[in-house]
Amino acid sequence: MPNASEHPAIATLLDYWLHDSDAATTDAVDEHLMVCDKCGRRLDEIAALSDAVRDAFRAGVVAAVTSGPFVQHLAAEGLKLRVYRLETNGSVNCSVAPEDDLLVTRLQVPTAGVTRIDMLAESSTEPGVQHRAEDIPFDPDSGEVVVIENIARVRAQPAQTLQVTLLAMEQSGPRQLGRYTFHHRP
Repeated sequence: MPNASEHPAIATLLDYWLHDSDAATTDAVDEHLMVCDKCGRRLDEIAALSDAVRDAFRAGVVAAVTSGPFVQHLAAEGLKLRVYRLETNGSVNCSVAPEDDLLVTRLQVPTAGVTRIDMLAESSTEPGVQHRAEDIPFDPDSGEVVVIENIARVRAQPAQTLQVTLLAMEQSGPRQLGRYTFHHRP
């Protein structure tokens, strides 16, 4: 942040809110917030958005590809997690219980040299219909893709088999990294 008279960028305010800014930036934002109501309101909006996202995750109405540390944070906050870990090309019989707050899937995947992953999903309830998530986030050092499912939607689903395929998107075309099979029972 250049000086206290200039408004901090939204990214700077986000870093400040998340406690990711360095000491000098934190001090500069603190100083600016003391005199700028407009930026104070922007920070309030960030806080409200943060609360809404947290509430949506706790209510189980959000699906997201995320990180292992984020899942650990949710568990530390006291949420009851149903976690399935699948090896590459693995399968699992799965369900959720009424007391589960979140459904987490940890897909083990070879990520060495991979820069982009797309995810395809096809359910036995909709044969031939593929849902695609492009350029999903992943930590190449972890060797996994972590997905938090919309648990409210999963609870409403009938018995089915779900096939998830992870693809490395390369110059020469897509390359299958792994296929994962979920045998869901309500």
